[in-house]
Amino acid sequence: MDAFFAECHIATNPFLKDKNMVVSSANKRSVVLTSSYNARKFNINAGMPIFKAKELCDDLIIVKPDFALYSKFSNEIFVIISTKFTKKIEINSIDECYIDVTNIWKKYKSVKKLATAMQFEIFRLTGLTCSIGISTNKFLAKSCVDFNKPNGISFLLPQDIQTVLWPLDIRKMYMVGIATEKIFKLNNINTIGDLAKSNQKFIQNLLGKRGFILHFWANGIASDEVEYDSNELKTISNEFTLNTPSSNINEINEMIYELCLKIQLRANKRFVKGKTVAVTIKYKNSDFINIRSFKKRTSKQETLQSYSNNVETFFSSAKQSFAELWNGDKILLIGIKLSNLIDNINNLNQLSLKDIESNDNGFKKNEINNLLKKIEKKFGSNKAFTASSLLKFNDKNKKQSKYLKNDDIHISNEELIKKWNK
Repeated sequence: MDAFFAECHIATNPFLKDKNMVVSSANKRSVVLTSSYNARKFNINAGMPIFKAKELCDDLIIVKPDFALYSKFSNEIFVIISTKFTKKIEINSIDECYIDVTNIWKKYKSVKKLATAMQFEIFRLTGLTCSIGISTNKFLAKSCVDFNKPNGISFLLPQDIQTVLWPLDIRKMYMVGIATEKIFKLNNINTIGDLAKSNQKFIQNLLGKRGFILHFWANGIASDEVEYDSNELKTISNEFTLNTPSSNINEINEMIYELCLKIQLRANKRFVKGKTVAVTIKYKNSDFINIRSFKKRTSKQETLQSYSNNVETFFSSAKQSFAELWNGDKILLIGIKLSNLIDNINNLNQLSLKDIESNDNGFKKNEINNLLKKIEKKFGSNKAFTASSLLKFNDKNKKQSKYLKNDDIHISNEELIKKWNK
């Protein structure tokens, strides 16, 4: 999608069209999440501190992030693709996916006509534009999607690798970040072509297994398998950004509980439980001028004894990890992440008496316990569950499970303060 977060706001608020607009929180330490194409004319891009963006553009409009809005549009876009074109989708992020069109493009006479039809349908139903990269494997398709933005269609075929891909600066290569770029340039690897022609063992010694993969990609060798069965969320995380740094342990514990509650709600929407709870904090003295320092965080995680979607279990684990992690300084950000997820319906773990007693699986204690025990004894574990659970699970479109409606991932502590005041 083109400037996705910004365009979502423009689609719902026409006043913002053709304005110099960025998406960012009002916090003075914030950075730009994304910028409209108008703002990009001032060299304002994602990751730039908001004070710097204001220096570059006097009439800059700052719009608060709305992750529920982005999830809504994301869901609509993936539904359009899966219902009108193909279900062979691999979701790469909230605004990007790989699509295998091997078996459908001929219906449209050409691949380009198919891509044009997709762009038209997405714009007709959402008001958003997208750019499409087309090739014979995922890396090459990803590499050319930015060639013709916004609302463009680009091809990068194997025969064009040397003339089109190789001259590009190494920083433009997918999965090459600031640190990797520095390593490459210190070793006189300045373009993708330089990497492709380098000795593979030398690159592997520099970067390990990742170097091995990047070397293959630079030579156009990559996977062409669209993994359309792996679109379930792998982790669930939420964060609070504090407008005023705090070292008040009661306030911090309230935030941890709110974050755990949000994670429980999001896990229940997806019919999943988790076994690993991680805590992340950022201190007041973080350097927000340097984006590399901005990304530096302090984290600790703990593995639970069993899979859970219980908020008290999350809170107890997160509070303990925070206590071991925190050095007493004022913090700017706190985040909680649930990982090592498992599906409730397809979880084949034995249902224990403890689970039944705690009603953790949604079964009524008095009427169904004995029947469940008999069913488990005869047919094995977790073969019975409520019909309503199964219907809800089946009704959930797994391809959209990453980005469900009303599914904020980042919460301002302004919202928490309003809640406390109420």
